[in-house]
Amino acid sequence: MLEIIVHLRRLASLFRFVMLFAISALVAGGMMLRPAAAAERLERWELEVLINLQGLQTDRQCVPNGDAQSIHILGVSADDTLLDEVARTAILTDLSQLIAVRTNARTTKADNFQSIATSYSGVQDQNTRELGRLIEAASNADITVLVRPYRDRGASVDAEIRLWARGAGTANSGLNCVQSFNVEIPTKEIDPACAPAFAKAKQDGDPARLEAFRDFFPQCPEAAEADRLVTELKAEEAQRAERERCERNFARARAEGTVSAYSIFLDENIDCPGRDVVMALRDQARKSEECETAYRDARRLDTIDGYEKFLLDNRACPQADTASAFLTMKRQEEQRAQEPDPAPSQQAARSQQPQYQPPAGNQSSYNTASYRGYPIPADLARSQCGQLWYMRNLIYHLNGYCFKTAKAQRYFSNASCYGGTPSGSDAREVSRIQALERQNGC
Repeated sequence: MLEIIVHLRRLASLFRFVMLFAISALVAGGMMLRPAAAAERLERWELEVLINLQGLQTDRQCVPNGDAQSIHILGVSADDTLLDEVARTAILTDLSQLIAVRTNARTTKADNFQSIATSYSGVQDQNTRELGRLIEAASNADITVLVRPYRDRGASVDAEIRLWARGAGTANSGLNCVQSFNVEIPTKEIDPACAPAFAKAKQDGDPARLEAFRDFFPQCPEAAEADRLVTELKAEEAQRAERERCERNFARARAEGTVSAYSIFLDENIDCPGRDVVMALRDQARKSEECETAYRDARRLDTIDGYEKFLLDNRACPQADTASAFLTMKRQEEQRAQEPDPAPSQQAARSQQPQYQPPAGNQSSYNTASYRGYPIPADLARSQCGQLWYMRNLIYHLNGYCFKTAKAQRYFSNASCYGGTPSGSDAREVSRIQALERQNGC
């Protein structure tokens, strides 16, 4: 007898393995329908019930009479809000039809789910006694199939399935075997418009479209994913807007290029990247302003001491070459002032000497390192155009002209300007230099 029982258990295990394989194949083929279609196409949870039920039927220790002659379907619930009336009825009816068709047993079912005060999934004696009384009052069938939903998933519900086998029709009619497993039971039909509508909204990548999908299709399983994408896309938009704002404000400060502009950027854009670069640019602007201020002070004094002090403290400034040229000029003027006046005969002889005037068509005559006693800065003296530019603007400077361009202000300060312009011979000299500039393509 023991060998027969062991053999039957092996057959039950083999049968269970084959049925699980069948479940995998059916699930892979997409067989997930509502309970109302159970008699036609089986769902996974229904297959799991069949596998465990038929395994229990073949176990003689659980069902002494052999195949179970009667099976009763019972639903219990500790929370009546998990399933509505329609879903409860559908689950019990479809499960009853499935078992009646797939087994030879006489099948009965409860009219609806029975409510119990407490959960019976634990080991408390009170729960066990309450459940036992419910089963004894419900049926004397060989096997009782109990369905107990415990968690709502929106379109489905997680449920515990328990199978009770009893020795019905024998001297010992108590419970022989109890099996328990969990299943997921679909409770709501998915709208066929959900998937294509969500795919379109997701493809567009527009938060407004995803929000519209979420609001118009709240029952769709994709609604949660749409809500997550909306949050992510809005965060990306906010980051992009913040980055564009930083770039726009930096471009404005860079165009102005002043210490004040860079300081305002740093104060008003604390979260913007690249603050170290902006601080370096602000330091450069501060140094440039300090150089310009010091150079204007030296030009306003227009003395040897003023230029020497400027060069001593600001050798790295771009105005250093121009200040050095003015210093040389001042030293030459001081040296000429200290020389004794020549004798009258020498003055007369000197007055009889013709004054040197560069010929109008001889460009090489301007290749000297000075003009009218003023040294031409080294960076300008390296080219013909640079020399001619310096000579022309020097005439303007000596006539009190106020320069407007940054280049001219760098070489000729406006500190002592009064708005004058060349006239007479100086105006003619300017015209002649301009003609030479045109000839040289300057």
